[in-house]
Amino acid sequence: MADIERKLAAIMVADIVGYSAMMEKDESRTFARVRALRENLFNPFISQYGGRIIKTTGDGFLAEFPTGSAALNCAVDMQRQNHAAQASSDEADKMLMRIGINLGDIIIDGDDVSGDGVNVAARLEPYAPQDGICVSGAVRDQVRNDLDVLFEDMGDLTIKNITRPIRAYRINLANAPATRKGPVKGRSRKPLAAAGAALVVLAAGGAWWLKGTIQPPAAVPAAAAISAAPLSIIVLPFANQTGDAQKAYVADALTSSITADLARIRDAYVSSPATAQSYRDKNFSAQQIGKDAGVRFILQGNVLSSGDKVRISVTLTDAQNGATLWTNSLDGDLTNLFALQDQVTNQIGNSIGRQMVVVAASEAEKRGSSPKVADLLLRAAALRLKSQTLPVLQQSEALNRQALALEADNVNALTDLAVSLFRQAYNFGNQMPDDEREKKWAEVRSISERVRTLDPNNAEILYAMGFYASKHDDFPGWKSAADAYLAARPKSLLPYIGLANMHIALAEPKDAIARLNQAITLDPKHPPETIFTNMARAYMEIGDNDAARDWCLKGTQAHPAYPNCYAILAMVYADKGDAPRQQAALADLKRVAPQYRIPEFAKPQPSSPAAYKTYYNDKYMPLWRKAGLTE
Repeated sequence: MADIERKLAAIMVADIVGYSAMMEKDESRTFARVRALRENLFNPFISQYGGRIIKTTGDGFLAEFPTGSAALNCAVDMQRQNHAAQASSDEADKMLMRIGINLGDIIIDGDDVSGDGVNVAARLEPYAPQDGICVSGAVRDQVRNDLDVLFEDMGDLTIKNITRPIRAYRINLANAPATRKGPVKGRSRKPLAAAGAALVVLAAGGAWWLKGTIQPPAAVPAAAAISAAPLSIIVLPFANQTGDAQKAYVADALTSSITADLARIRDAYVSSPATAQSYRDKNFSAQQIGKDAGVRFILQGNVLSSGDKVRISVTLTDAQNGATLWTNSLDGDLTNLFALQDQVTNQIGNSIGRQMVVVAASEAEKRGSSPKVADLLLRAAALRLKSQTLPVLQQSEALNRQALALEADNVNALTDLAVSLFRQAYNFGNQMPDDEREKKWAEVRSISERVRTLDPNNAEILYAMGFYASKHDDFPGWKSAADAYLAARPKSLLPYIGLANMHIALAEPKDAIARLNQAITLDPKHPPETIFTNMARAYMEIGDNDAARDWCLKGTQAHPAYPNCYAILAMVYADKGDAPRQQAALADLKRVAPQYRIPEFAKPQPSSPAAYKTYYNDKYMPLWRKAGLTE
């Protein structure tokens, strides 16, 4: 019998109050409102607090978090945000939630979880008030007084299918003002033991309250706001909380490698390790460190272990106001430290870079009346974090053209413009006139040549150059650019996605899947839309239409405005003879892309391998026509 994998985690179960009645009254409108809640509330908040949605249930979801603190912070913020959004609605029309949270031992089953820890959370949810939360005693004990909410002791509950009594606490957010901007008090941490779990952990997910580092911030007047570069950061020495001084090297190694990894973020300033070391074991506020080091963001973390098992917890803090922007915890094995170090630095580098860009770009947007080049480029960078739909790419193009009007030889603006144009032509050329598409390709080539003249060592332009070659029957040029881009940016997702496209075009789908899996490991929480599309394309080439369908179902949930997966779903369902789902996919495709035709990236070139031409003519196009798609 295979060993059962267990771990300690916080489980959140949420449910929309009165969902069945709403569906009976107006099914289409209710479905649309729930989808909007998922996209605009559940997904971003859960991701921000280091959680993941394991499954949705129509009227709610089940999510996993690394700590009870992270889960409860997320729940409070979601409930307050939703309450404010629903305030103007009629009482009968409000879409309110109940949330239950438990901290306990769970069983890992692939992407799913089960076990007592999950069951308790599900049973606690109905006890939550509308707009409120019900938590187990384990969550209450971990969080204690770190939140400005009132825990109403419900005593020991006898709940269905759980033989032991469960201590529960109810949180009615109407009893507490919405003044919290992250946790507000320093916390005393005690180890928590989970039955059957191999890892002894401390409550994670802290920010300026981690022991021996940053203290709670005092209010900072607006006039005294930190004047630091938008993408500036200091990585404070990670705290060794293993209880073993001889394992301090683990924390130090992670600090060093993460510092080096963050330096690859374009236009980022990373404070030197020597400067960071000067704050070791010092009690300074986030604002003090930010002002003293001249940085906008502070990254810190701790390392906890039991035997060879280790948990790394990391927090990103805004140095202007001390707010927690991002938290995450990663588990690993000390017996393979180098692999663990790579895993941690890759995921943190991609996630932290994303958060820094979002915050900086948001401020740049507010300064839109003074369109400085740096602000315009930050706003364009933030667009790269959204689904790369045609409207988003057109916005990016406009921002970069504005920047170039002010600074004609700005290499970053030129490079971003080339990438925006090639993505429009490559991914959406099937929705524009032929002459417009070819005009974009011509400009991609012209800009690429200009960038190579201005900056011969520029690596980012290689991405655009490779895709230009791909659509102009230059497979050797495509491979040369793709390989060079990977060598220059091995920790970025884009080189792997570019190579996957190439492998698909060369009828090498298994190699494409391997490249895409490499990309996913670098940033597993934010896979771009092209991951889903290309996974589906690769599996279709193999002949595994079920896997293609599964990837596209995930893709349409993560990126509902991106059209390619809807077309693939129509083809797969047509092949299965599932006419209702085929028609639904066609309707979704028409909704998001009325002019959709055969994608440019799917069409073979004159020198395409015979295997790809055979697949395209004998399998792809017959399915395309069977699905009723426009040629």
